[in-house]
Amino acid sequence: MYFSGKTVFKMNTETCPRVLVGGTLIDGTGAPPIKDSVVILNQEYIVEVGKRDQVEIPPDAEVIDITGKTIMPGLIDSHCHFLWMGVAMKTMVLLHETKSLEEALKQVKKHAEEAAPGTWIVGLGWDESKWPENRYLTADDLDPIAPNNPVMLSRVCGHLVSINTAAMEAAGITRDTQDTEGGHVDKDDFGENTGILRDCRHLVAPYVPQASPETMVESLEIASNHALSLGCTGVHDAGLGTLEIGAYREAEKLGKLKVRANVMPGVAAVESVVNQGTETECCEELVQIGPVKQLMDGSLGARTAALFEPYEDEPNTSGLVLLKPEVLTENIAKAHMAGLQTATHAIGDLAVEYVLDSIQEALRRQPRKNHRHRIEHCELTSAQQIERIKQLEIIPDMQPNFIGEWSGPGSMYNQRLGDKRERLSNQYRAMLDEGIKLAFGSDGMPFNPIYGVWSAVNHPIRDNRITLEEAVMCYTLNSAYAGFQEEKIGSIEKGKYADITVFDGDLSEAPIEEIRDHKCHMTLVNGEILYKAES
Repeated sequence: MYFSGKTVFKMNTETCPRVLVGGTLIDGTGAPPIKDSVVILNQEYIVEVGKRDQVEIPPDAEVIDITGKTIMPGLIDSHCHFLWMGVAMKTMVLLHETKSLEEALKQVKKHAEEAAPGTWIVGLGWDESKWPENRYLTADDLDPIAPNNPVMLSRVCGHLVSINTAAMEAAGITRDTQDTEGGHVDKDDFGENTGILRDCRHLVAPYVPQASPETMVESLEIASNHALSLGCTGVHDAGLGTLEIGAYREAEKLGKLKVRANVMPGVAAVESVVNQGTETECCEELVQIGPVKQLMDGSLGARTAALFEPYEDEPNTSGLVLLKPEVLTENIAKAHMAGLQTATHAIGDLAVEYVLDSIQEALRRQPRKNHRHRIEHCELTSAQQIERIKQLEIIPDMQPNFIGEWSGPGSMYNQRLGDKRERLSNQYRAMLDEGIKLAFGSDGMPFNPIYGVWSAVNHPIRDNRITLEEAVMCYTLNSAYAGFQEEKIGSIEKGKYADITVFDGDLSEAPIEEIRDHKCHMTLVNGEILYKAES
């Protein structure tokens, strides 16, 4: 089955070969593009790849002419929150596109006016750095527009939430509430709560009605269709509990999950997941258990990423360390000794340093080749840290769309870090030049792989830019490598599964500034067309 817009069509089930002819091939390996290419599929496998004049097309083949378009491996988002993106699309107030604080408040007010008293209003995606007000939402903003409903609105990064007084009352948050798990409850000059919670949403989250397993399963279908429409055939979903992982398995069983999912259990869920059995042959099933996910710090947007030096625009803080370094070391060592991969969120240079020390200690205790431990985000790094990443064979899992959103003169990165430190952020060129396996994801900010490719190619700091072919490789083969899947997916090569996407236009000829404007034309998973754009 595939969908085109909102319409679902039945595909031809004949087993004749399918051939994609005439497109410019970017194969995911970093090699130069191949013009006028031919890619032959036999059911779920790629069986031949080359130029039109070098490859014989089977006489009984179904030929699809993609002349003038670009063919590449299905893009793999190596760090996102896929299930919860689907839940948000189904049930929450989406604030990603708001251009001002006032516009965000109008949207929330509209939902409050339509909701029954006492019903929670949950929203996400607001970004004060895109607003002329350039400040966080507070309870003072939310109370007048939703006096009878508890409200929780997550900043785009997820590391800061704004709540109103009704939500504080529902969660039992008082003037005396202090967080004990590394986060921060903002207070005004009089010691009163402002409604801003930095990396301590756990104070309020238990009181917010949770999505049911049925909603989670339905949301995975919504998220899958969205991903396919953007050329994305695989995701790594970060930090899940046993309930969410169970929803993935149920969605696959019901045919609602349509992309490959490498699911990362949070530390609390690891034992349960392992006991259920985690070993699946790569690509035999859509769902594969991935690395153990944990958080070491917060985000630059929330000023909770842990830095060696204070924030440029808030000199009284250097961010938050969310785990004691000794706890981080033991968590990583325990997973490592059990033969598991780890994926640790570390954005600031101080947090990165702690993770490097912990992985080095785990490897000292038990040397192990091919461990593929990951640092999620890994945004601010020194030359010495990049060298350690190389030596320890760590995979930085980075989000180039952050650059598209928040880097450059006057940007959020520039405000938080200043000119000098901003140059040390998201150093893609230096990492690839060191031979580091750099993987790309989005963290849902926004979820759109081609926007991430565009961002990496157009990095505002020229020394950090990479080529189109390298950016595609980071979003395909290297993301597959980060999930131990590179032998089966991630590139268009003979013998691999036919996870393929086709974009309108020839990206290799397009001005680099216009790459993000090209739309997905067709997406295949296992050789089956699951999405085709409306004509």
